[in-house]
Amino acid sequence: MAEQVTAVATGRTAIAARSGDGVPTDPAESPDNAGASSTRPSHLRTGRRGEDLAAVYLKDIGWQILERNWRPNSGLRGELDIIALDPAPGGRDPEPGGDIDRLSEVREGPALVVVEVKTRSSLRQGPPAAAVDARKLARLRALAAAWAAAHEVPHAGLRLDVVSILLREAQPALLRHHRAVGASWG
Repeated sequence: MAEQVTAVATGRTAIAARSGDGVPTDPAESPDNAGASSTRPSHLRTGRRGEDLAAVYLKDIGWQILERNWRPNSGLRGELDIIALDPAPGGRDPEPGGDIDRLSEVREGPALVVVEVKTRSSLRQGPPAAAVDARKLARLRALAAAWAAAHEVPHAGLRLDVVSILLREAQPALLRHHRAVGASWG
């Protein structure tokens, strides 16, 4: 599998571009599902492609994907795109140039991270991450708490990240990973 990955990490944000054979495609566009892609609205295909790219990116950086597209059984409305474990101590990377001993202050073990994926095929409506406003953050926090209450997963804190993806015609997608959006809790 020949593929190219470029990533730049600064502070709490990682930026990556991916191209090549390993990029997942929409299952509806595979030869086995010929014609099926026309039945799914384009915004759903765009969203699904972005979620697939985000999942591959997170696996590439060593995260464990626990669940995708989780919806609660009752009460709450909405969906969590990706629930994953960030293997960094306490889910935090050491700060560039920072003292490695400061990591001892961070809780041991991986962070449980809810990842909201926002994908766009153009910037006409602004950058993808701009769609995650205070109201969306509140809904995601409630859903994350419901997921955590229903699943016994050892973790050192709960965090909300956003992965924004810009799909570009005949070019690699641009991916930006916004860590600890809004502030961590749990």
